[in-house]
Amino acid sequence: MAAFTVDVPALGAERLARARASLADAGIAAAVLFDPGNVRYVTCDGPFLVANLHCSYRWALVFAESAPVLWESAEAMHVARERWPHGDIRPAHAFTFFGSGPNSAGDATVAMAAVDDELRSRGLGDAPLGVDRAETVVFLALAGLGRRVVDAVPAIESARAVKSATELAIHRENARLTDLAVRGFLERMKPGMTELELWAVLAQETVSQGALHAESRLLSSGPRTNPWMQEATHRVVGDGEMVAFDTDLVGPYGYLTDISRSYVCGDAEPTREMREVYRAAHGFVHEAIPEFRAGRSFRELGALLGPRLPAEYRQLRYPFIAHGCGAADEYPAIVVDGHHDGELLPGMVISVEGYTGRPGGTVGAKFEEQIIVTDGAPELISHAPVEDRLL
Repeated sequence: MAAFTVDVPALGAERLARARASLADAGIAAAVLFDPGNVRYVTCDGPFLVANLHCSYRWALVFAESAPVLWESAEAMHVARERWPHGDIRPAHAFTFFGSGPNSAGDATVAMAAVDDELRSRGLGDAPLGVDRAETVVFLALAGLGRRVVDAVPAIESARAVKSATELAIHRENARLTDLAVRGFLERMKPGMTELELWAVLAQETVSQGALHAESRLLSSGPRTNPWMQEATHRVVGDGEMVAFDTDLVGPYGYLTDISRSYVCGDAEPTREMREVYRAAHGFVHEAIPEFRAGRSFRELGALLGPRLPAEYRQLRYPFIAHGCGAADEYPAIVVDGHHDGELLPGMVISVEGYTGRPGGTVGAKFEEQIIVTDGAPELISHAPVEDRLL
């Protein structure tokens, strides 16, 4: 098979154009973005992504009608210049408490004054400034500069929700690589290993396929599969026990493959309860997938699909029926309760999921597939093995 390659500058241009159009539609002339997923979307990948999740060392000022500015950590500017030819790159004036200590507020004022100066140089002196998220010192600095801020998240998340043909190709390839990683994991899974050892195997298989990082380490076994949302521990997995995991995997080019699987470890005969919960989770997901057609409203899907989950599993249900995938788990979300407005659009990448376990039960099953919304039937792009012994 030929190597999968992407024209990264062209991909960046597509994403930037979509973000700018979305800002214009929202009436936001400019937005300063700190969320690493958003900064990546309008500029390029940066180093130390996980550290950047809790420490703002790069940010971007994106305009609805002109080229953006990226403030990058000084030691990584050469990386940004190689990856991003679409705007101005400047050294960031750091302001987090980690590096600035008691000087944090003053450093934030210096950093945001540079943003304010750039806005004024483009005739946006009195325009409201969109912000996605930031440390408190940023908001205090902007207020001190007389800047009125507005929420930029809806505009940027809406732009990210619909993928270009290039992005869809990346999602398909990343799903294929994840399938290969899961198959490799199954070949190595055996009784006597701990959950942490199994998670390490899954991590090795996925990173070997090019994964950047996982957003969680959700892997549990045996009775720890009920309830869900338990991370890997030193528990030793026994023969015939359930092993369930959620990939939450950010792969090559920074796009998420989020699937869940549950398997029987070893050769012992699975229990009746294992078969029941697995069939319920698998059936719920695969019966739901055909409903994900362009034009369906989020409210309609939530109201339709939520009641399909058998009553015995509702107390421990997973809150999401489905969610968007892009740079991370992202908008939109189809929920069991508290539905919101919006509709599925062609080009959205969605993970459809379900968890089934009885209160007080000895086991539970998690199952999740990834699809692309089209004008017709949804396209299933995840093909990791199912557990035939439980079907």
